[in-house]
Amino acid sequence: AGISVDREPQQRTPCADPPFHPCAAGCDCRMAAAAKYAQDDAGGEADRPLKVCAEAGRKCVRNIHQYPILSPEWIQLVDSLKQLTRLVQLEGRMPANSKVSEAHGRNQDSEGTLWDQEAHENAIRILVEEAKVNLCLRMMNDFKKWQYNPAEKKATIVDAMRAYDYSEVQLEQKCRQFEESLGQLLWRAFVHVETLQLMDIPLLIEHCYLVLQHCETLRKESLESSPKEQELLIMYYASSLFRHAEALNNAELLAKSREFKLLHLVTSHVLAHAKEYPEEVSLDVATGLAALADNEDFSTEWQAFFDDQSEMATFLQLKDVLVEPILAKSPEKKKEIRPLLDFFNTITRKMG
Repeated sequence: AGISVDREPQQRTPCADPPFHPCAAGCDCRMAAAAKYAQDDAGGEADRPLKVCAEAGRKCVRNIHQYPILSPEWIQLVDSLKQLTRLVQLEGRMPANSKVSEAHGRNQDSEGTLWDQEAHENAIRILVEEAKVNLCLRMMNDFKKWQYNPAEKKATIVDAMRAYDYSEVQLEQKCRQFEESLGQLLWRAFVHVETLQLMDIPLLIEHCYLVLQHCETLRKESLESSPKEQELLIMYYASSLFRHAEALNNAELLAKSREFKLLHLVTSHVLAHAKEYPEEVSLDVATGLAALADNEDFSTEWQAFFDDQSEMATFLQLKDVLVEPILAKSPEKKKEIRPLLDFFNTITRKMG
């Protein structure tokens, strides 16, 4: 699968007719997606909220462009991102469309894709269709680099206060809204492998490194962030990479992850901050690591991801800090994270 593109998605898929769906399963997927929309259309007034959400979502997505941070255009963009995030939350509360499972051509062994799943994620689907996800990642990466540079950030805020009728508190609030809204959109998009198949994966890994390294050096004691800021959401991003690696360019993804010591930084983040994690973050990280442990390419070269036995010993601490609390509360999750438990045993045997 390609990993670094920013073109219109229709140019990359065998399913050339709308609705766009980037899979390799031939044209049946198009029929499944089309069937979903046909059912939606047949719903009449009952489905009007979905249509309204989709129309509003597309308008917001088309407003997404890269502007200088704290410029008037950037501040207006924040409002579009906030509205798009609200639409995502609204769709998340809508009842699932159970008729989708009956659609012709749908893979009955999966929960579906953005185009034929039972859940409603029109806002995220449009973000992908409009080829905006890579742009959103670049915007977030540039923002965090700016935020992590105190001198540059201060100078930008001072200039904006002089030029526009905003106080420092108001500008800081805009920054927080930008990060939280865009961060949640990226998180929901990265859940889907078809989004990652269109992503600049090296940039995503570098972004994970940027944020995790910042946490490692400057926020070791406490994250001091909300659950919607990058310092916590980044764990979802890394977990999605681990979970879907085999459906992407697996060799390149693993090599880039090894180059940026992604596994080590994820481990360090968990050991330092697991007590600050919401329950769902812990489970997501554990299942992501289990998928990595079950990755065929990783299993043949896993020792290259550890500099020495001391790093292996550090990784083994995840069993007590991350995994055991999950199993104590939800024993049924053991099957889901079994590959990670087996990997702990493999490391233990290797260390003698």
